[in-house]
Amino acid sequence: MPLSLRVPVAVSVLILAGCGGGSSAPSSTPTQPTPIAAPQLTLTCPTPLSLRTTTGQPVPLAYGQPQVSGGTAPVTVACTPPAGAPAPVGQTAVNCTATDARAQTATCSFAVAVAIAPTLSVERLLSLGDSFTAGTTSRAVEREIPGNNYVQKLEFLLLERYPDQRITVTNAGVPGQFVDQIEDRYPGALRQSNAQVMMLEGGANDLNADGARAITDVVTRLERMTRDAQGRGVAVILTTLTPQRPGSTKGTSPQAVRDLNVRIRDLCRRYNTGCADLYAAFGNEQSPLIGSDGLHPTLAGYDLIAETYFEVIRRMFERTAAPAS
Repeated sequence: MPLSLRVPVAVSVLILAGCGGGSSAPSSTPTQPTPIAAPQLTLTCPTPLSLRTTTGQPVPLAYGQPQVSGGTAPVTVACTPPAGAPAPVGQTAVNCTATDARAQTATCSFAVAVAIAPTLSVERLLSLGDSFTAGTTSRAVEREIPGNNYVQKLEFLLLERYPDQRITVTNAGVPGQFVDQIEDRYPGALRQSNAQVMMLEGGANDLNADGARAITDVVTRLERMTRDAQGRGVAVILTTLTPQRPGSTKGTSPQAVRDLNVRIRDLCRRYNTGCADLYAAFGNEQSPLIGSDGLHPTLAGYDLIAETYFEVIRRMFERTAAPAS
């Protein structure tokens, strides 16, 4: 009876695998992927900043977050001193560092300059007068300072230099009025504007109507309004008349203008007021800043009027705080 041999399948597999005439193939090692380098971390700081203080005291630092690029998220950014920290008058260096998930770092820095801004000791101004104050122009030319009259132009200049204050300039000019009419309006205009400073201009219509005979009455009324305003604690800036061009349609009293201006300058000295000497600023009776009617300024002339008042106001009222110790 033949002998049967039962070999377990698992064993026979091992036997078959181990048999054969050829040599076995060498095993292969799997290829590992090349690691991708993390993008380089960079940090870009804001441009240098300028801040203002009107008191000389430190101001809170205010700046935007530096811009991060590259690196591996998450990326943290820290700046010293931080936003909101007090910065004294002068230069402050802000240093920033970015750190990503792989501990890469990047740095940047920028400067913050804190300057003491000038201020005015007054904020409410009244311009009281006739057509020059109202803004009647003669032959418009290209304008430089925004505004249709010197009052608007002056307010623009003041707010540009003193942006930390709420400065208002009230226009109380009425074209065609004589000084007696301006005097009648004066108490109400002063009350409604609650002004701390009054810029007083008038007399051209009086001179064109009555010539040199009007000078004494104009001066008397200007003096009366000046004295009353000062008694109410209101500072006064008196104004000389601009030149009139001889032989023009409305420039009928050039000599009387010169004579009246002598008296107005005398009022400035006697009452220690500000003096906006527009006649001197315009130069002479042939000034190109006087329009074709020979009386009213061009828009460029109103620019000069605004600048003249602006310089007087700066000299009288500008204050600059001392740095905090």
